Parts: sequence; C-alpha cells; structure tokens
Amino acid sequence: MKSKRKKEKKKRNIIVYIILIISLLLIYSHYIEPYNLIIKEYKIENKQIPKSFDGIKIVHFSDIHYGTIVNNDYLEKIVKLINKQKPDIVVFTGDFLDERTKLSKKEIGHIKKILSKIDTKLGNYAINGNHDIKDIKIFNEILKDNFKVLDNEEKIIYYDSEIPISIVGLSDSRKTKQDISILEKNSNNFKIVLTHEPDDFDYIKKYNFNVMFSGHSHNGQIRLPFIGAIYTPKGANTYYDEYYKIDNKEIFISNGIGTSLIDLRFNSKPSINLYRLYAQ
Repeated sequence: MKSKRKKEKKKRNIIVYIILIISLLLIYSHYIEPYNLIIKEYKIENKQIPKSFDGIKIVHFSDIHYGTIVNNDYLEKIVKLINKQKPDIVVFTGDFLDERTKLSKKEIGHIKKILSKIDTKLGNYAINGNHDIKDIKIFNEILKDNFKVLDNEEKIIYYDSEIPISIVGLSDSRKTKQDISILEKNSNNFKIVLTHEPDDFDYIKKYNFNVMFSGHSHNGQIRLPFIGAIYTPKGANTYYDEYYKIDNKEIFISNGIGTSLIDLRFNSKPSINLYRLYAQ
C-alpha cells in the first residue's frame, strides 16, 4: 500500500510540476517576451548600391497590430527606439491595424501624433497588410501624413548623386490585386521591394530587384527549440524565418512587434530591423 501511495504521490507531483511549468511559460509569453523589443542589425552589400548611399541606414518595422499588445505607450517606445538608430529611411511592411480592434477618432489622432515624431532624412515609406485592408481608409488616414504609402508604386530616391535607388511597395497580395509589372521599370537601380507577405517572392523573383523586406510571419511568433515555428499564416508558409538568399536576391522578414490570433510570443521577440547599406 505504501508503495502504491508513493507512486500516486509521485504522479501528482509530476502533474503539478507540468502545470506549473506551463503556467510560467504562458505568463512569460504573454506578459514578458511581447514587450522585450529588440534591434536586429544587418549589412546589405551590393555592387548596385550607389556610392552616395554607402553607409545609409534603413529601419524596417512591421505588424504593429495596434490594440493587441501595442497601445500608445508602447508605440511611443517604438518610435523612440527607431529614432535612436538615427535612420535615413524608415519602412513599414503592413498590418498596422488588427481586425479585432476598432479605433475611435481620438485614438487615431493620438497615433498620428506619435508617428509624426519619427525623424528621417530621406523619408518614411509604408505598405498595407491583410489586416489593414478591412479598414483601409483608417489605415491611410493614420499613415498618410507621416509616410508615403506605396500602393503598387515605386519611389525613386536620390542622395548627393544623380544615381538613385528605388523602393517599390506592393499592396497585400491576399486581399487586393498586385501590379507586379511596376518591377519592370528602372531595372538598373538598386531596388528594394516592400511586400507584406514573404511568399510573394515566388511571384516576383523573375524581376530585377535586389532586396525584399516583408512581415506577416512574425517569424512564427511561437518557436520551439530545435523545431522552430509551430505555425505560420497563409502567405508565409514557404518563407517565414528572418533571412533568405535566393539567386542573389536577399529576403529579410521582420519578427513584427504586435501579436496576431493569440497574444503570445515565445522565442520570437518583437523586433525592429536596422540595415546598413554598403557599396561594393
């Protein structure tokens, strides 16, 4: 009998420990990691980068999903961290809004005021994401005063030279029709493509461009050791990790900052990407 009671007690203890570990992981994933905002730094070296752009800094952020874990205080923190990098260009790759959240006019005004504090030399550029399309008027209202929203458009940027670079912004491919023919223009320029969903790469890879910046995947949002992402959304089933290089084209995918579907992050800290351009 004593042996049986010991075994039962051991089982109960194991169950208690498992429940405790799961509870601690959930607490960490909801209350700690989503607020541990970090900077990821990358070099982009390419012979097509004009010498005048050597050393230029680009900050890339994505997937705010405002109203989930990101509120005004957190947005202020994001803007301060962006400005701390002293960027020359800032790009945003979609999902500022979240389908679960409705914003009042007062909230929209506060958000616009915070975004107006982003300080760059060569401008701020943005595209929409699948969550933005549902309330596209609100998305445009929030960003239009502080970002150039690229809706299947190309922006040519000059800096101390007659040789420019191009930034092409493609609208979200799941909710709207993309005009990828825009990529046929100015093929000699060093070209950065902004697209929300990283799997778009397979549709546009035949065109001349050098770098693609995306979001959407949150790099998995929940990643298990030795396994990686346990779930990625449609549009990020092929490409979801932070970096790929395919046929001399580089793909950088943001971790994002907010959360989607569930307000948890594990082993996938919210981040802002900082790129330094180097002419070869």
